Amino acid sequence: MTLSTSRFDTLTQLSERRRDGAARLLNQQRQRKDSAASQLATLEQYRLDYRQQMQQRLAQGLDPASWQNFQTFIASLDNAIAQCRQRVAMETSQTTARHQRLVSEQRTHAAWQGLAERAALETSREVRTSEQRRSDEMAMQAWRRHASL
Repeated sequence: MTLSTSRFDTLTQLSERRRDGAARLLNQQRQRKDSAASQLATLEQYRLDYRQQMQQRLAQGLDPASWQNFQTFIASLDNAIAQCRQRVAMETSQTTARHQRLVSEQRTHAAWQGLAERAALETSREVRTSEQRRSDEMAMQAWRRHASL
């Protein structure tokens, strides 16, 4: 293995580690996004259920204090939902960025891998050429010895 082949192998290994790290970070980011989306769905479902319960209670008659408590609770729930939507949007944006980073690392790794393969092929070709030259020289020396006898 020549020095340049060794360098390419080292660079390929480094790019592979970076690619694998980017894949891990993307996976973690996707889990955070999924968790935020799940939390948002839970809050939205809870709001819907609570409104339906209040509709039933309104049909039966509701005192003003209970109505005020309902409105206050719905307002705080709406605030929590808005914050959760912002978190989902942020996590989605970060997931997209992590995905783009992974794609970039995959391209870089593929490029280094291709260069390493070409360097290995070139080294192999040089070794075969050198071996062929030595073989030709040995054959020529043998022919000369035989011709001089």
